[in-house]
Amino acid sequence: MSFTDYERAQSLLYEFVGKTLSAIEADEYQLRLMFEEQIEFVTHSPWRLTRRDALLMGGGDIGGQSTISEGILKSLHNLKLTSCSVSRIGDTRLLLESDYVIEVISDSVQFETWEAHIKAGWTVFAGGSITVFPPRA
Repeated sequence: MSFTDYERAQSLLYEFVGKTLSAIEADEYQLRLMFEEQIEFVTHSPWRLTRRDALLMGGGDIGGQSTISEGILKSLHNLKLTSCSVSRIGDTRLLLESDYVIEVISDSVQFETWEAHIKAGWTVFAGGSITVFPPRA
């Protein structure tokens, strides 16, 4: 990943910092985090949820154990995102209040790792590069 793409991805994700998580949708294909001000973070890549170094669940847990998964995901509602980071290999970390961490694992150089629907537009992070499609005028 170029330093410019890394910095740009990081700066675009900062728009989520301080925002409250208002809804979560998860299925076997994606995780969608909806925040106040109608901004969203969506991933189709592998992800996991941890708290204080304990693995609570991951993308593979959606489906068969839906009642357990739903309860865990509901515990994230109304928490604020306190920080975020993108590693040099594209893994993304979202830190919520109460020590909850959502980690998205970049597992492809060809396909998207995540997308963000923010004020700047529809943002796609794929293969270590970032593309922003500005909103319609």
